[in-house]
Amino acid sequence: MNSNVHANAIRFVAEDLPPYHYLNAHGQPDGVLVDIAKALKAHSGLEAKFDILPMARAHYELQTKSDVVMLAWLKTPSRALNYQFLGSMCQSSASLIGLKTNSASLESLEQAKKYRVSTIRGYYSEYYLKEAGFSEEHDLVLASHYKSMWHMLYRGRTDFILTNTRTLQRELDELGLDPALLENKLTLHDFPSELHLAANLQFSKAQAKKLRESLAAIKTSGRYDEIVRKWQLLD
Repeated sequence: MNSNVHANAIRFVAEDLPPYHYLNAHGQPDGVLVDIAKALKAHSGLEAKFDILPMARAHYELQTKSDVVMLAWLKTPSRALNYQFLGSMCQSSASLIGLKTNSASLESLEQAKKYRVSTIRGYYSEYYLKEAGFSEEHDLVLASHYKSMWHMLYRGRTDFILTNTRTLQRELDELGLDPALLENKLTLHDFPSELHLAANLQFSKAQAKKLRESLAAIKTSGRYDEIVRKWQLLD
């Protein structure tokens, strides 16, 4: 019995990024996507545990472990060749955000090269900016975590940050920063917007099928919307 349960066990991993996934005041994994994953666990019958890890560690686990499922990963053409994407968990919306006191007006990403632009090291947004011609030697300032990134902006150590506007309010609330001081300087319409459940190619195809089918089922039944509504994340 125990060996069978162990053989079927999977690990949902994610970084600390409220309200999607984070450790709550009791040190337990929490968040809208954790709740959705719990619904997937219940529907699929799969044994699962949850780990909130630094992004670099979560990515390493996704790359190297055959029992790991990332709760939310941007689906890009290159990643689609090397990973199994099991369904869309939520949408993101990428923008360059700056302080209202910064009078710069941006009509294109190219124009932002005259300024310092920040994002989080190891995120797809770092790759996106480097592909667009930004460099750490010139105009790209990378942060280790969303907390340090926001403080850099508010303290004037960077001009714009590339971030998911859907997590903005929760992050600022947590840090005690005033969102009224900010404005959206440029929406990046070509930035991938779907965050998917993802596993590597060694992950069990049978388990992947169960997760895909369970995600589709909870969306059809209304359970998915119920969870998202609880977290006040419906548009």
